[in-house]
Amino acid sequence: MPPKKEVQWKLTVDEYVIRNSPESWTSPLPMPSQASTTVLIPPPPPQPNQDLPLPGAGALEFHRSLTSAQALQLDFSFPSDVFRRNPQLTQTLLDEPACTPPQCVVHLRISAGFYTVEFDVAHTPRGQAVTVGDVLTGIQAHLRQYDCGTAPPEAAPYMHRRIETVNGYCHGRNARKEAATIAAERQGGGRFVDHLLGHTLFTGLSPQLGQQENYWQVELALPERYA
Repeated sequence: MPPKKEVQWKLTVDEYVIRNSPESWTSPLPMPSQASTTVLIPPPPPQPNQDLPLPGAGALEFHRSLTSAQALQLDFSFPSDVFRRNPQLTQTLLDEPACTPPQCVVHLRISAGFYTVEFDVAHTPRGQAVTVGDVLTGIQAHLRQYDCGTAPPEAAPYMHRRIETVNGYCHGRNARKEAATIAAERQGGGRFVDHLLGHTLFTGLSPQLGQQENYWQVELALPERYA
């Protein structure tokens, strides 16, 4: 199993563009809003025993939108600008803790098709609760990275299907305007999401058996786009 990577997802468009992507529209969900607060005396730095509950501190429950029963219908193969404009992704929802009790780090596992990966998701700044937006952004941004042309031949049809259907399934996109982007995409090779062989539709999270409570499996299904 490849070494675990710790990922801190920044949710501003400028800071979070994937470096090796030729797309001008590869970017994450918007930065969660924060209410301004006047502080007369700076608070003391957090001590180790003031951190959020560690795994095992209580029965952990996923946020309703991340459960198999009420999972948001999100296709992680969509371009990020379309993904973040999904009307289901309200700012209120994105700012809510991903689970109860809240966790400061969660460990995600994606396994479908030819691809298995594990990585950590943490909120920025560290030490605060991981939100629904952090989890969804972490998954989508990871899968949208290029695989540097190392995808197996079996993944190629899914790359072409993803590219050819993007404008038809993403309303409001100008097919002619995106022609240059699509051409660059073809030359750049596949993305990690293409290794999933079409299993890109989010159907919720589940606990990883035999692991701590903050180790989660990402469940995926085959959307109509790839049928």
